[in-house]
Amino acid sequence: MSLSHDYHFEEKKKKNLPPIGRRSNYKKFRFSNLQKIYGSTQTHLRDIYGRSGERKYGCRKRDILNLKIRLTLPKQFSWGDPFNDENFEENVDDQKDCGSCYSISSVYSLERRFEILFWKKYKKKVNMPRLSHQSILSCSPYNQGCDGGYPFLVGKHMYEYGIIPEQYMHYENNDYNNCIMDMGNYNHLNKQNRNIKEIYYVSDYNYINGCYECTNEYEMMNEIILNGPIVAAINATSELLNFYNIEDKNVVYDILPKDTHQVCDVPNKGFNGWQQTNHAINIVGWGEQIINQDKIKNDDANNNNNDNNHKLVKYWIIRNTWGKNWGYKGYLKFQRGINLAGIESQAVYIDPDFSRGYPKNILQSDSLE
Repeated sequence: MSLSHDYHFEEKKKKNLPPIGRRSNYKKFRFSNLQKIYGSTQTHLRDIYGRSGERKYGCRKRDILNLKIRLTLPKQFSWGDPFNDENFEENVDDQKDCGSCYSISSVYSLERRFEILFWKKYKKKVNMPRLSHQSILSCSPYNQGCDGGYPFLVGKHMYEYGIIPEQYMHYENNDYNNCIMDMGNYNHLNKQNRNIKEIYYVSDYNYINGCYECTNEYEMMNEIILNGPIVAAINATSELLNFYNIEDKNVVYDILPKDTHQVCDVPNKGFNGWQQTNHAINIVGWGEQIINQDKIKNDDANNNNNDNNHKLVKYWIIRNTWGKNWGYKGYLKFQRGINLAGIESQAVYIDPDFSRGYPKNILQSDSLE
């Protein structure tokens, strides 16, 4: 039985819940609030994180993108966010108690890249439909439905089988709904549903810079500005769940996991250690700002009276899969350049395909404005 199917009524576990962990100094947090929102146990929290490939991997020194490209990257860029743009995509999905972050973030990246590349290639806007996260959960032979998966393998699924609009398979917060796509030998379900024509495909997918754990912040920035939002895996902890209903646009998440001796959250990329990731998010842009260190504090920081308490902080703009009430309208500034929580270690791009499937018809249709 999937873990997501049985935790709602695990009353015995609720009575013996361990504390979530140290709390952020930014905002007080009660586990009971999470129980009201999501309902239950530590197992449930792991489902919220999404289990985007709970994998440990060795850290190694990464090659820095050539200086010429680094110098051409702007200090601030975004494909739309509530910090800089009133016209941002505010329909932020909530995965609820299904570990579907890997599906939601991958599908969002593909949707935006279809729009972006249509504009770049044809100088026209396309009315893209929302694509079906549920079709990944119910149909994919490469991932584990609500028990988690890998954005790379979502790319593989959409390259080989495509993805259908959400109108055919709405998000049901489970992975046992019937698949209505034609999955070839994998599909043993109702054949009458296999004639869906609106299928969108992926032309290419990979880890940024060509291989697993080969990327860095500059490669990621270059990929974002050229082609659109990317998918990144992080080690999400209970501290990240603290950041609900943030009202201050200037808050930057900079909390190191407690097991920093095991991970790569250090500026020295030659550090040999191990990193665990369990959640997938989108990166839609980046920026930098001067912050007051008294406003956002690392758990291990000590208060002092140092007059020089302002510093320049670089950040990613991330879009999460925990609904619009998390972070600032579903988004958050996340410290950039130190591989915080592994965010700069295994980013994935997923490129749209215009040569097959429904996009071929869109080019000759009224969907282009």
